[in-house]
Amino acid sequence: MAEMNASLLALERGEGIERIAELFRAVHTVKGMSAAMGYDAVRDLSHALETLLDLLRRGAMTMTPAVIETLFEAVDMLESAVVSASQVDGVKVDVSETVAMLEAMTATVTDAELEGTNPTMEWPVMSAPPSTDSAARTSSRPTPVVSAQIVASFNVASEKTQRSVRVDAARLDTLMTLIGELVIARGRLQDIARKAANPAISEAVLHASKLIGSLQTEITTARMVPVGQAFERFERMVRDTAVSLGKKVVFEILGSDIEVDKSVLDEIGDPVMHLLRNSLDHGVETPQERRAAGKPIVARLTLSASRERSSVVIRVSDDGRGIDVQRVLDRACEVGLLEADHEPLSDAEILALIARPGFSTTSKVTDMSGRGVGLDVVATKVRSLGGGVELATDAGAGTEIRLELPMTLAIIHALLARSENEVYALPITHVVETMVLDPEMMTFENGREMLSVRGQSMPAVRLRERVGHPPRASRSGHVVVLDLPDGRMSLVVDEFVGQQEVVVKSFDAARGMPQLFNGATILTNGSPALILDAHGIA
Repeated sequence: MAEMNASLLALERGEGIERIAELFRAVHTVKGMSAAMGYDAVRDLSHALETLLDLLRRGAMTMTPAVIETLFEAVDMLESAVVSASQVDGVKVDVSETVAMLEAMTATVTDAELEGTNPTMEWPVMSAPPSTDSAARTSSRPTPVVSAQIVASFNVASEKTQRSVRVDAARLDTLMTLIGELVIARGRLQDIARKAANPAISEAVLHASKLIGSLQTEITTARMVPVGQAFERFERMVRDTAVSLGKKVVFEILGSDIEVDKSVLDEIGDPVMHLLRNSLDHGVETPQERRAAGKPIVARLTLSASRERSSVVIRVSDDGRGIDVQRVLDRACEVGLLEADHEPLSDAEILALIARPGFSTTSKVTDMSGRGVGLDVVATKVRSLGGGVELATDAGAGTEIRLELPMTLAIIHALLARSENEVYALPITHVVETMVLDPEMMTFENGREMLSVRGQSMPAVRLRERVGHPPRASRSGHVVVLDLPDGRMSLVVDEFVGQQEVVVKSFDAARGMPQLFNGATILTNGSPALILDAHGIA
């Protein structure tokens, strides 16, 4: 089904007649399988669709926008029929109307029009003229040398197929859980070995640690899948949404070969879908609006993935109208979020406003927008994954939203910091440097505490205040500098405990609990520790 949609989208873009042959083969495969399994609805619909495609590839029919739309409708119905057939108690799909529509379209082709046409792509057929001479019959057969060459190719192909096996995703999840427990056990063993100060024990623990590390790498690698597996399904969604909105859009996917952990890929589908729909509805203008603005009537929407440090970055960008900052400001004042004399908004402040639950600049609720949940869903989901969201917009030129996500959700490298008698884990992804706090480094600007590092001033946040611990009599401590999408900031802690690979355990936060944490873990001494959300702390 994915191949059918990809071929249809390519045909709509006018990429060439060979796409009809690809679509024909895909439909033919479905027809053969459905007939063998007794799925009558799928068989009948795929047969009618195959007949239409056969006329198109022979040149007996012309590919027109009406034909393209009919093909899209038929493939959608075929997908529904396949889903219904695969469910034990599924509601049977009535395909008779779609079959009749396809048959009516193919009935317009007369026998005279069909005569003389040839398929654009046929399998080569080897045949010999009839002959009663035995020598002639023998000579028409394939030679033994050719047969031997074919059987060699089969052996090579067989060897290649045996190099991979299909593993259920649940087994990989179980393996990742077990390796997570092994990582916790490794940490405890290393702690015991340090205290024992026994060379033999230390050597054995070191060897076991290396083996566990190698096993962790292999299991993590086995769970990595290309983001293209999630991105491909958005092509059809973008096309259908653009058509329903009366907009012309070229959709481009970049970096589809970038690999991430399967658990991350499973979670990013909804956020990316919301961003694409948001761009199409709010960002991209209609052809008439683009022409009046001196732009090409066809807009460009891009979905890309790239790797930065230990994170994967997903960008959704368009060349549309950009965010109307004044409209956002007016709406924020109207609902009481800002004062009327507020200073100009930065991109970070714009994002903070439009990502608030229920905030929308659209007064009319439609199927696409108006309820103020789109960017709220994105921000909430990305934060829960330990990532961050960044926005950049330019009036009249377009908008880009950047999602930074961890490569894996199961095991992360973290910096351990203490506040009062509690230890917290801070993902090292955003950590730039750590240092001992000198009271002279602290200043106040506009009532906010700032930290000056080598002439650069940045906001300072005290962990004690964020987690509700009483302030210390001494203003000394340690500092960790964090690099966030909105700029650098510093986090002041009592002391650093060290670094450790931690296994992320998700938990449901209590109602009213501040969004400071995105998980929990078990330390080497067996005690629990909360994992700090760098974006929530800021």
